[in-house]
Formats: sequence, structure tokens, C-alpha cells
Amino acid sequence: MGQQPSTPKITAQDRAIFQLKQQRDKLKQYQTKLTSVIERQNQLAKQAITKKDPERAKFFLRSKRQQETTISRTYEQLDNLEKLIGTIEFKSIEKDVIYGLQQGNEVLKKLNSEMSMDKIDKVLDDLEDERVKVDEVSDMLGMGSLTNGDEQEVDEELERLELEVNGKKTANEPTKVNLPDVPVDVPDSLELPEVPVSVKLPEVPTGIPAEDPSQRKEEHEPIAA
Repeated sequence: MGQQPSTPKITAQDRAIFQLKQQRDKLKQYQTKLTSVIERQNQLAKQAITKKDPERAKFFLRSKRQQETTISRTYEQLDNLEKLIGTIEFKSIEKDVIYGLQQGNEVLKKLNSEMSMDKIDKVLDDLEDERVKVDEVSDMLGMGSLTNGDEQEVDEELERLELEVNGKKTANEPTKVNLPDVPVDVPDSLELPEVPVSVKLPEVPTGIPAEDPSQRKEEHEPIAA
């Protein structure tokens, strides 16, 4: 079974505020009642005037005046009660705030005592002593800083492990060679000579050349036996 919620403790201060609020509510109810009586007496006074009975009308008006005076006093009492209730409630809140400040101050004092400079210095000294002990043990076990020779051996061992993991290079395996980039601009010493524009070429013949008579005679002459 679950635990029952704890009943809040009612203090004497809570009872006083409750009683004051009860009196305030009773005064408000009394004001409402007097307001109804005043309205009724006003109506009766009007009826007496209608019936030509001024003495009776004055009687209701005097009674109305007394009720108005009473209701005015109740408003003053109600205002005093409201102010008193507000003051008590504010003081209650102020008391809680002061209590909270006192508790916070006590906690702060306790923390400051736990974090005194002497304790902090002692903790730092203890940490330094432990660090020195760790360094001494490391030196005894040879776990100090490596020499240059040790660093070189570590690099060689790393290279051997890389060859073992990645495999050895074969003789036919091409080796990547970084060639220089092809120059884009032509050097001044390699510039080609400029070709002259005005070069006169021989004209192409358009007619058929004349036949040579001596050559023609040789072609028709019989060959000697």
C-alpha cells in the first residue's frame, strides 16, 4: 500500500488569518443585507409620498439614513480587516524569506569551512607528492622519455610493420614518378621567326606549251637495221 500524503500542519498564525477572513466575509454579507434594506426603505418612502403621507415618508427616510451610516462604518471595518490580513500574510512570507536566508547563510558558512585555504593547499601538496611518486616509479621502470636512438628504432619498426601489413613491393611494380608540369608560355629564345607577308610566287601557266619539231622528227624516223 502506498504512503498516505502527510497532512499540513495548521499553525496559530493560520488560524488567526482564517478567523479574520471569516469576519471579512460576514461584513460583506451584512453590507449586502443593508443595501437591500436601504433600497426597500427608499421604495416605501416614495409610496408614502404618493399617498400624501409625508410623516411616514420621513420615517422611512430617517431609517434609510441610519442604515447608510451603518453600512459606511462596515466599509471602514472591512477595509481595516483587509489591511490586517494583507499585513499578516506579507509578514508570513517575509518570515519564510528570512528563514531561507538564514539557512542559506549556514550552508555557505559550512561550504567555506570545508573549502578553506589550508585544506586546498594540503590537497594540492598531496597531488604534487603523488605526481612525484609516479614519475619516480616511471623512471625506475624505464618508462621515461625515449632517446633519439629509441625514436629511430621505433620508426624502423613502424616501417617493417607497414611492409608486413601492406605487403612488399615487387620489382615490376611501377613507381610513381612526379614529372614537372608542361610549360604553357613559350620562352623568348624559342619563338619562331615571322614569315614575310609580301612574298611573290611565280605565276601558274594557263596555256599548252608548243611542240618541239626536232623531237617530233625523231619519233617518226625509222630505226636502222
